[in-house]
Amino acid sequence: MLLRSSVGLIWKATCPIIGTRMTLTLYRRRLTVCAAAALLFFPVKGADIVTWDIDPASSYIRLTIPDQTLSVPDIGDVTFRVRDAGNNNQWTDAGGRRAALVGKLVTEYTDGESIRFLSGSHEIVALQQVTLRPNPAAWDQTTETFANTTTALAALGGRVRATYVILTFDVAFLAFRNLALDVGNVAPGPVAVVNGAFAPNTTTCGIAAASVDSDGLELPLGLGQPVPDVLDAPLPPVAQTNAAGGVVTDLGGRNRSLAYTVNISDLAIDLEGMTVTGSVEGQIVATTVLPQPVQRPVLEGKKETGRIVLSWPTNAAGFALEYTTAIAPANWLAVTTAPQIVADRYTVTNATAAAAIFYRLTHTGTGLP
Repeated sequence: MLLRSSVGLIWKATCPIIGTRMTLTLYRRRLTVCAAAALLFFPVKGADIVTWDIDPASSYIRLTIPDQTLSVPDIGDVTFRVRDAGNNNQWTDAGGRRAALVGKLVTEYTDGESIRFLSGSHEIVALQQVTLRPNPAAWDQTTETFANTTTALAALGGRVRATYVILTFDVAFLAFRNLALDVGNVAPGPVAVVNGAFAPNTTTCGIAAASVDSDGLELPLGLGQPVPDVLDAPLPPVAQTNAAGGVVTDLGGRNRSLAYTVNISDLAIDLEGMTVTGSVEGQIVATTVLPQPVQRPVLEGKKETGRIVLSWPTNAAGFALEYTTAIAPANWLAVTTAPQIVADRYTVTNATAAAAIFYRLTHTGTGLP
């Protein structure tokens, strides 16, 4: 017997071998199948690809590099400090410690249920709003050094000072430019959103790309120049588990906001052979308008001798048929038989199997059910 329902079409049959019925509960519906029967299944709700627009007025990262001891070749232990260009005591936000963020976040998002950050798909860029030395335009290709002490816009950076024994002196000027961030998930699947929030330690965040300009200085007492002059040196990608989580807020209608807090400790940065440790804090505040729900067709079917015929309307574009032999856990596979158009319906004919088979339609525009 065939039954139509809002979740698909159910083939309900008595098992001819044992003469009894087996039961399966799905979406709080009591469905009856047996080992030789098939269940046609269509999920009610699925994730959407959602792009969030980042608000630069509320989004930022702040880099902290504490004073630390480094072993410098041919010199020995040196206390390393980052300071403002004109301040011996502090590294301030206005002096290159903090940068505003702009761009887009791309996620798989099921409203009120789950979120997955699509690593590699974002456009999260640190704005270059502070003028720092060195200036890339001052690079001398012949000597491979910076010819003067002029400045240019950068995202982050500052002056490096060092103490050797009892002497303190300037070592170099650093500027981080072309800085892009990335966000992903710790586990492959989506993260649960509960009461509008997702938990700490479920996502990754870090530097996807950046370039570093370094203007090294000659040290006194014949100690040489431990930090070389470097133009546009690529910073290796850095990704760490984010100790913070985030919140999704319903702004009414299909409008949503996302507040993603950044809290990354134990960040290691390679500065031309010298590894310094630090941390990053900040937040990404972004908004979106959720896409209109896809009008999901009802999957229909009928049993014929030795086969089952599945169909859905041709005006429901962008759907493909998948199957699995188990729900928990489900391993959905594409039905490789190409659908044929019969009248106004896509039609696929499959041989019936000896075990239960579950079918669903997947929206191919997003790759999601």
